[in-house]
Amino acid sequence: MPDGSEECPGVVIVHGSGPNDRDGTLGPSKPYKELAWGLASKGVGVLRYDKRTAACSGDGTDITIDGVVTDDALTALDKLRNHDRIAADEVFVAGHSLGGKMVPRIATRDDTLAGAIMLAAPARGRADIIVDQVEYLLSLEEDLSDTERQQQLETIRQQAEKIRTLDIADDELVRGAGRPFWRTLQEYDQTATAAALNLPLLLAQGRRDYQVTVEDELSVWREVLSENSNASFEVYDNLNHLFEQSEGEMSPDEYYRPDSPVAETVIDDLAAFVEKHA
Repeated sequence: MPDGSEECPGVVIVHGSGPNDRDGTLGPSKPYKELAWGLASKGVGVLRYDKRTAACSGDGTDITIDGVVTDDALTALDKLRNHDRIAADEVFVAGHSLGGKMVPRIATRDDTLAGAIMLAAPARGRADIIVDQVEYLLSLEEDLSDTERQQQLETIRQQAEKIRTLDIADDELVRGAGRPFWRTLQEYDQTATAAALNLPLLLAQGRRDYQVTVEDELSVWREVLSENSNASFEVYDNLNHLFEQSEGEMSPDEYYRPDSPVAETVIDDLAAFVEKHA
């Protein structure tokens, strides 16, 4: 929370994919913690929480996308809204990656939101993105032969096809999730849902994000929301998927660099968006 005792706007941060803790810890990177403290320094209260898949045990075969993301985000929004220092009509949701993709769904189920922030939010289907990500990462592996690279890529393509067709056994996990997760995720159309929203939206994207790219994802969002006067966009030339400074070859290694915080300009832009619409 910000210093002082006066009421302030509030933001709930919703995680990306994987069993994330409240900090979004990935090696030394803690982007959600840095966002939270940065926003608090600018007068915005922030609620973070450990993702259900990080805090609870289970085999993952029966959980849905709402069970992983939406339901807990809505609970967190209610909790923040009822905090004695938060202005109840000035609450926002900020989702990162998968969390950003789910922001429109969260917003349709919470009609009191003051606005929504989508950070590196995928616009395409998860199966397509998985193949593109792995194909890019395999291209960086200099020690792999062409045959090994093609074998690994074919395995990923087969997994992606299982996701598309839902050809998944009841006790089977594909990419760490069972059939109910993939079914409910596929039933959700984030672009159509976002287009129907009537609240301020901020979509932010790093140009050096190889996981959710400007070319393949943000371009879709721009088209879908082109006639939505409530939607605004921020693109950061030198930032990666975690909104950290990025240089050289884009790879997962950059997430493990020490002293690579979330860029201050991102925090400034998010705080300005909240201040404008609170």
